[in-house]
Amino acid sequence: MNSFLVFFRRATLLCFFVFNVFFVYSQNIELSQGNYYLTLMEDSGAFSLTYNGTGKVVDFFSPNDDYSSTYFTARINNIVYNLSRSSSADISTFYHESGGAGIKYVLQGGETEVLLIFTFCPEFDGLSQSVIKVEVVVNNNSAEGQAVDLKAVFDTMLGESSGNHFSTQRTSLISNEVGFSSMEADRWIKSTDGKSSVQFLLCGAGITVPQAVTLANKDILSGSAWFSSAKTGRSFNSVFSYNNSAVGLLWNTISVAPMTKSSICFYISCAVAGNQPADASFLGAETSASSLLNTDEVVYQDEYGVTHTMGALTTEQLDPRYIEDLLNRIRQLESNPENVDRNEILQLNAELDAILEKIRRM
Repeated sequence: MNSFLVFFRRATLLCFFVFNVFFVYSQNIELSQGNYYLTLMEDSGAFSLTYNGTGKVVDFFSPNDDYSSTYFTARINNIVYNLSRSSSADISTFYHESGGAGIKYVLQGGETEVLLIFTFCPEFDGLSQSVIKVEVVVNNNSAEGQAVDLKAVFDTMLGESSGNHFSTQRTSLISNEVGFSSMEADRWIKSTDGKSSVQFLLCGAGITVPQAVTLANKDILSGSAWFSSAKTGRSFNSVFSYNNSAVGLLWNTISVAPMTKSSICFYISCAVAGNQPADASFLGAETSASSLLNTDEVVYQDEYGVTHTMGALTTEQLDPRYIEDLLNRIRQLESNPENVDRNEILQLNAELDAILEKIRRM
């Protein structure tokens, strides 16, 4: 009997210890601005955005399965990682120096870190309007360069009850599947029920414009294909769900040199009580692509201080064969990390980024 009591006490202490370890290390972080709340969930790697000002909570993304249907995905050197607990990533939440907070996903045994950082913009009071800055930072901790693709699926729900699932600056009614290869004219994607709204700001000063935007059924966007092409006019139904629309965002591939980082940035604006969510005008004026000429002195500067003046680029540097040679030189240097000159890598990548930016703006 005594031995049984000893065993029981040890088992009880073990359960208490395990519970408390879990409690200490699984940390949800909640940020707020006025009546808007952003919750980052360390256990699942998911996040939620809600409004609670009248006792009735408004969810801006679907709360099903603890908000797991809204998520980011990274493809690193052609290997796909869903940024969630199901990806076997090491996940932790953290407070950021910007006053925001984030979720860190550690992949490939620590060779890559993806940081998802959210910050409320102080220009808004959080009573009727709020705007959240979203940054996705990729840290390459390895000795080799990485080609990284990022995409996101946002399982929206407000527009589903109204029948008008989405709208943009150019189009007031989107009730069927559609895709965008440019956001220059449409600027933003909004989902609203007429009272509450969530809006994705995808073009503006400081925003990393997506390569493609697809509005489709959530299950289609979450399928095995890296990114589903839109079938214009198809309904938001699928075999698994009815009237379940979502926003899919895909960004251009980013090349991350060894022991460096790169990032993308966009904004999510919200409004309640029939107010309109903010557009990107609060970010200030953006450079007009049509106004740039070969003689313009537009400076590209990366976070390490390496600069190139796009206006000073020569015609030779814009030649496809020159660009291919530049890419080959970068690959060659990155393939020999023991003898690589990190400054040369940074310089060549800055030149490549300046060339690509100049071509994009022409």
